[in-house]
Amino acid sequence: MAQVNRCLKQLFFGFNMLLGIAGCVLLVLGMIAAPHNTEHDQGESIGLTWIISTAVVSVLLSLLGAYGAYQENIVILRLFLGIIGFGSILFLILGFKVARSMPEAMQLIKENLPAITSEMMADAEQRQTIMALQVQGKCCGIMSYRDWDSNIPETCQCSSFKSDPSQCMEVQMTKDGGNWGRSDKSEMMWIYREPCGPLILENFDSAFKTVLGFFLGFGLYACIGQVLSGVMIRQVKKVQSTDVPETIEDGYRFTPQFQAIRRVEGVAGVEPTTFYP
Repeated sequence: MAQVNRCLKQLFFGFNMLLGIAGCVLLVLGMIAAPHNTEHDQGESIGLTWIISTAVVSVLLSLLGAYGAYQENIVILRLFLGIIGFGSILFLILGFKVARSMPEAMQLIKENLPAITSEMMADAEQRQTIMALQVQGKCCGIMSYRDWDSNIPETCQCSSFKSDPSQCMEVQMTKDGGNWGRSDKSEMMWIYREPCGPLILENFDSAFKTVLGFFLGFGLYACIGQVLSGVMIRQVKKVQSTDVPETIEDGYRFTPQFQAIRRVEGVAGVEPTTFYP
């Protein structure tokens, strides 16, 4: 009796195992990020929905493919092929759209960053984010330290003045939030020389590249799944077509028509008829 190629079957199982693991990892990351997304903007919510949806579909699809291969069921394998084929087309199209629009989007963000700086500095939550970014990137302000007016936060203070003075600059500030200029309440302060604007643009660029890698990675992996499932279907059909004649003949031997023909041949003394080569 013919069988599906064992190496192909194991390779297909391995593909579905990796797909399921990737889906589980994405699902865990999505669940971890979900509680922190309640007050975020709509764009981040859409991104989180994409991640969780892709994770769930990946896990279910991996189970479907593994079960179809284990049972050698053509219907299930064809369903798997159809879903993963649709997914590969969808992710590749989205990936190419992201790649095409990324330079334009980065240019738009760069041009509008000075305009939205005042809005960001007026929002308390955004200010906290900027201060955390200043500690991480060793920078001060978005476009310059003057974004803080005269209330420069401690996160702007240059802690590396002694080790690397080139990162620092000396500015004058006031403790009472008054206007810039020397007064009895003014003092000098060493702050980071570079603004955080370039770091913000770099983070946007990294985010775009992550989204691009996500779409193209899943799209290309789905293409590999298409090839494997197509070969699996062909192998299963070949095995089943080899087994069908023997199965039909074995079943036909017990039908009344077959038994009647055999009785007539026995009475006539002729050689039994061969129904299948």
